[in-house]
Amino acid sequence: MKDFTGKTGRTIILELQRGEKLLESVREYMAQRGIKNAVLSSAVGSLLRLVVHKPTSMDAAAVDEFETIEDAMEVCSLIGSVIGGEPHFHIVASGVKGLYSGHVEPDTEVLYLLELTFTEITGLNLERRLTPENVKKIFSVP
Repeated sequence: MKDFTGKTGRTIILELQRGEKLLESVREYMAQRGIKNAVLSSAVGSLLRLVVHKPTSMDAAAVDEFETIEDAMEVCSLIGSVIGGEPHFHIVASGVKGLYSGHVEPDTEVLYLLELTFTEITGLNLERRLTPENVKKIFSVP
């Protein structure tokens, strides 16, 4: 077990518009404002494209399956964080064709709008690194 202790900073409400890409927009916004670490505390909205990956086995090394869904979807749950400026989100979304879930990947696109509320975490210098097991874990950097 590892732990990292910081302090809460600004609260940010970000509203993405139709056609904006989720991860790419969050990454750009955080970089422009110098926000390195934050927790996603609320998300409501809709998507027209969802790109996710999911684990496919119980092995120690992660093997993932990628899926792209193009459907009108309501975001039912979107949780995650931004560490070292890099967003890491997991989602459950409901569409006409079914229920979808997984780790959000680039090219996920907003349908009507997506309201995201973030709480900044200050006093930490963190980054995610890919381990030999193909898992991105958090590390403190000097």
